[in-house]
Amino acid sequence: MKPQAAPAAPIDAAPALLQEVRRTLAARLDVGRHGLEPMLNELARTLSLLMPGPGDARLSPEEQEKVRASFAGMVDTLEDVLEALHRSGRAGNVLGWGER
Repeated sequence: MKPQAAPAAPIDAAPALLQEVRRTLAARLDVGRHGLEPMLNELARTLSLLMPGPGDARLSPEEQEKVRASFAGMVDTLEDVLEALHRSGRAGNVLGWGER
């Protein structure tokens, strides 16, 4: 029997997940998270373009593709930044992050 794919998360799960990322960063980075706010705000804006609410305009397929590529690039950049902060925290340079 072929395993079934997990059901897709509801559309409102993505903004909730982004809020959880914000809470986790706030708890882990304390003051250091403020430099990430512009990136997180841009992720939220881009996510709202990809998942418009009721009555909001939908993007054309071509625009969706561009926005998805932009979103993926932002997530990759955020991952790189968080990895750098983690490494720095492990070295003892950032309070509230990493292992000591």
